Amino acid sequence: MAVWDTSVASGLHPDLPLFELASEAALAGEPFLLAAPTVHEIAFGLERRAGEDSRFGTQLAWFTELLDVGVLGVLPLSWEAALLAGRLRGRQPIPPTGATARAKRSRGPKPERRVAWITDIQIAATAWLAGESVCTADQDHFKTLSDAIAQLFPGEGRLQVLPPPEPGRH
Repeated sequence: MAVWDTSVASGLHPDLPLFELASEAALAGEPFLLAAPTVHEIAFGLERRAGEDSRFGTQLAWFTELLDVGVLGVLPLSWEAALLAGRLRGRQPIPPTGATARAKRSRGPKPERRVAWITDIQIAATAWLAGESVCTADQDHFKTLSDAIAQLFPGEGRLQVLPPPEPGRH
């Protein structure tokens, strides 16, 4: 099982194959996992846009229902994960520069990119402490975090970083 970061989980939509894949996994008793910071980031984005367009409010209600019925599982941000996230942020307080151009296009202004970086750190810490890999389209950020975790905890195993799932391939 892998923890979906926001770049993957935000692709959930009832008309897309990713939703079918998530539903099948939940029915098999193995729902895909989100870290609590991913839930926070998606809820924030949908709520912020709901005032402009009611479809985002509808999406937020649908996302809430997915969580409520267990189509997606959620890993909490424990104190251990918060501590690890703080240590990781202390080592790398700003996003890696290799991803800057893509981040500007996909995540908006600099303050928003930094908040997204902090969320990525929390997701990585949550997943690693749970013994799970991270499934993400943002390979640069999570590979940087995997390296930082390996430096902090040599011999403890790396955070595995996987590409987004491809519906139809299990």
